Amino acid sequence: MTVGATVAWRYESSGWVVRLDSPHFDPIEASADDAFEALCVVRDTLEPLGWRVGVVGAQADVWPSGMGRDQGGGLTSYRMTTDGAAGIVDTFEPVDPATVTTVAEQRTEIDRLYDESQRGT
Repeated sequence: MTVGATVAWRYESSGWVVRLDSPHFDPIEASADDAFEALCVVRDTLEPLGWRVGVVGAQADVWPSGMGRDQGGGLTSYRMTTDGAAGIVDTFEPVDPATVTTVAEQRTEIDRLYDESQRGT
């Protein structure tokens, strides 16, 4: 089942905060050093309940660079392939939730893609 939700992010003196609101569950809010990591915390909270967040940053082949996290707050990420980064994407761009995965599956896939790209060099 797909339901509507609003994802918002903001920077505060203590770091980045991501909030997800939906009429189907209580609001979820998390803070971290960057918005991408705060999004991962929100996802980790919702995933055991069967929910997936339909944003580009939750797709298996998307991950921000360290510099993008440090200097850009993780608001943009890279679309990764076995050849390396294939382009920059907006972390919070809406997508069909059927195209996203869990945080654990995403980390595994990014590690695999990174390893493959390093073997090719």
